Amino acid sequence: MKLNKWVLVATLLSNGVHARAESCLNSMPDTVRSTAEQDNWTILQPQDLPDTDLKIWKNAHQGQCPGVATGNFSPKADTSFVIALIQSDDQKNLLEKVVLVTQKKGQSETAVVVSPMQVKSPSVVWKLPPGHYAGIDGTKAGISRDSFVVEKINSSAKQFYYQGNRLQSFVISR
Repeated sequence: MKLNKWVLVATLLSNGVHARAESCLNSMPDTVRSTAEQDNWTILQPQDLPDTDLKIWKNAHQGQCPGVATGNFSPKADTSFVIALIQSDDQKNLLEKVVLVTQKKGQSETAVVVSPMQVKSPSVVWKLPPGHYAGIDGTKAGISRDSFVVEKINSSAKQFYYQGNRLQSFVISR
């Protein structure tokens, strides 16, 4: 009888953790998620970040999902999704990539923004509104649609934006 009680407690606790983990992906359409999560790639969740990165992320981007940014990034669709994906065999073999997923006429298209690479800690993604931005290297851009940032917390960040049909980027921190 005592063992069954502990199994019930463990089940309830794991369901709560799973629900919290899923909550940051609730606004993402299932078709976009299934398009991105293929070949053992999973969308970056808060619990995937090292503790120090998670504290910084929560402080700067409260309520946002570190693996998904939604906006008007692409000239191909009004709504698109930038998704940070991870894949790991264990803590020493962490791969990451970042993709841009657009939906047009019910079909999802995926473009790789950051090619798969082995990392010690994953990058996060977030959205910036249209505006005028300057990179630390002196690069300046007037951006007419949303742009997105791929950031290695406590390291470097790069801002991506479309100029016409071409994806451009510049470094915003090192």
